[in-house]
Amino acid sequence: MAEGQAQQAREASLVKFIESLKGNKGFEARRNDIRVVPKGLFVSESAFECVVETFQKWMLQESQGIADKSIEKTKQWLFDGATPERQYLVEGKSVLTGSLITVTIPAPQKFGLPYYLGSLLPAADYLHPADPELSGLAGVSLSQGRLGLEAKIARRDGPLLIPESVIKSFRQIAIGSRFLQRRYPGCESSLLVSFKALVNLAKRARRVPRSFPMVVPYDLLNSKNKGLRASGKFVFIEERGVLNRVIELHGRHLSSFLRGELERAPRDKLGSFKLTPKHRDLMGFYEVKGRRVAVHARAFSEFAELIRRAREPRERFKGWFSAAECFEKFASLYQLSQPIEKRRISASLERFGIEGSSFKICGGWIFAMSKEQTVMRTVARHIRLPGHSRKKVNSDG
Repeated sequence: MAEGQAQQAREASLVKFIESLKGNKGFEARRNDIRVVPKGLFVSESAFECVVETFQKWMLQESQGIADKSIEKTKQWLFDGATPERQYLVEGKSVLTGSLITVTIPAPQKFGLPYYLGSLLPAADYLHPADPELSGLAGVSLSQGRLGLEAKIARRDGPLLIPESVIKSFRQIAIGSRFLQRRYPGCESSLLVSFKALVNLAKRARRVPRSFPMVVPYDLLNSKNKGLRASGKFVFIEERGVLNRVIELHGRHLSSFLRGELERAPRDKLGSFKLTPKHRDLMGFYEVKGRRVAVHARAFSEFAELIRRAREPRERFKGWFSAAECFEKFASLYQLSQPIEKRRISASLERFGIEGSSFKICGGWIFAMSKEQTVMRTVARHIRLPGHSRKKVNSDG
């Protein structure tokens, strides 16, 4: 009951405040930066600070000095304690970007202020070419094309066109990418922020020659028109200046990519290995002498990353390779591996932060097993990764 009364009081105050704006001479210059809409008062980003300050002064006057709140608390009260959601208000060819002060208004046109009876578009899931945040991106232009919104990025060796479908699929990558969330806060919840991250990575991406060892989609191996660029753990697949796909070759996204590629691979490439459903952390399993030996997705992902740096000629790939080819090497090394005591490889396990119930080894490759006979992790002790110590430890024999 008390909560409902508080909400009614809030809405009554907001309606009264909106009515006061018509005769507020100090607010006259900002009239065109607001719109009264059926769900409240839309405030453009340029007028945001002015509206909050105007409301603060109005409330102080209405309460006769009792409701003396800071700018921050006033802002929280106006937006009902929530972080303002960025939205678009589109009128013909013009667009306003801003946020909504929520209050039910049956007749927006009665206030004598600019009003809008259409629907707002949430900027979290939509990009508008006229968004000032986008116009400020150097070397980037947006327009409506045959396949929806298209972004064109200027590069030294020719422009790159990014279709709307790729922009939105990159947002899905951001939702599950710890790296992107650390580097670009908010990218998982805002299409604008994730798009800025995509633009930044695409500009920095460099061509990857076919002679460079890297796991790639199978259909790229024999394609004459598709090319590959990379920026850190992100690869960009292009065809005639159009970005077709972005893949993060790290963490769960790498696991998902590898699983998807193995599902499309010829059956003979997997041998007796049987893939498990997508929702499982296990990549698949073998039946060995009546016992099931499973492979965790992380173990194969680690192998796919480490094999790129292999030193042994028989292990090394000479250029791009498919997930199926990578799995053949993984399966071969695992099947040739032999049990080894933990104390003999303790330094490698400690360096990589690996734990397990038992361990198997083949050359420089170590496989950590769980009690249930699942290959949980893969270590290549003969490959030194960035940040790993060069120090030799005698217990690692």
